[in-house]
Amino acid sequence: MIRWGSTKQGKQRFRCAECLHTGIKKRPDTEEKNREILFERWLLKTETLERLAHARHTKPSALVKSFSNFWSKEIEPLPYQGNGRILIVDGIIIERGACVLIAIDGEGIPITWLSCRRENFDSWIRLFELAKREGVRSPSVIISDAQKGLLGAMKWEFPLTPHQRCLTHVVRLAQAWLTRNPKTIAGQDLRLLVGTLYGIKTRDDALFFTKQFDAWKTKHHHFLKEMSLFPETKRRWYTHRRLRGVRSLLIGALPNIFTFLEIPDTPRTTNQLEGGVNSPIKALLRHHRGMSTAHRQALVFRFLRARQKKKYQH
Repeated sequence: MIRWGSTKQGKQRFRCAECLHTGIKKRPDTEEKNREILFERWLLKTETLERLAHARHTKPSALVKSFSNFWSKEIEPLPYQGNGRILIVDGIIIERGACVLIAIDGEGIPITWLSCRRENFDSWIRLFELAKREGVRSPSVIISDAQKGLLGAMKWEFPLTPHQRCLTHVVRLAQAWLTRNPKTIAGQDLRLLVGTLYGIKTRDDALFFTKQFDAWKTKHHHFLKEMSLFPETKRRWYTHRRLRGVRSLLIGALPNIFTFLEIPDTPRTTNQLEGGVNSPIKALLRHHRGMSTAHRQALVFRFLRARQKKKYQH
């Protein structure tokens, strides 16, 4: 091989003295890395195969074939570099019977993730153990939507860590049960009371809300105990079941929805995870609809690792 000028890109060209073939030196590892970058541009940035293929002077089918090895590549979280003081956790359902549990910190950096069939005690235990391996052993607070299995796992793995229940989940669920226009005075009063939760900024505000809620319970105590009877079967049930459900929801949430007032800089919702991570993932899954479960999981894992890289670069 002898030197034979340069390409338009400025790379050294070589020529074989025997067959007169010209070319440049290529490193297989670099070529593989560049293909993976191209794969993630298509997978995570919604660039079309046609556009990428045109830029590479090839066919979309050839690109798809060159991407085949990346689907099965195991994607592990990067070593966590944050302080882990705040731990925000949530799960995202990628399809029926397939879920990914995600843990991020207060700055929105993904700490770790776990693929599972559904959210339950065992799967959350495994996620918390992964978080501990990344150095998150004693967070100051955990923010979550208070899923039942999650609460049990928190008590098992972090028994001394305070819990902030996502305020948005509580308000949305309460308003959904109460409907936009409640028909009863009790429902109208409770909807107004629930609407004040976002405005709570101080301990005095929280105390005032608690007193107002206690007053509402006392005022409508007998109303909420009203029963209905189905004459044919003699079956009885509570007439105002949704109101009773919202009452139980708030009673269960009150011990943990004002933790952010006790611990400085604590988010009061999981919106940073739901809006900043889960929503973009769902948008990508819709864009690439029709993928198999394994490919959907690969998309989620690569998105989370790409988010880690982006955060660490800053």
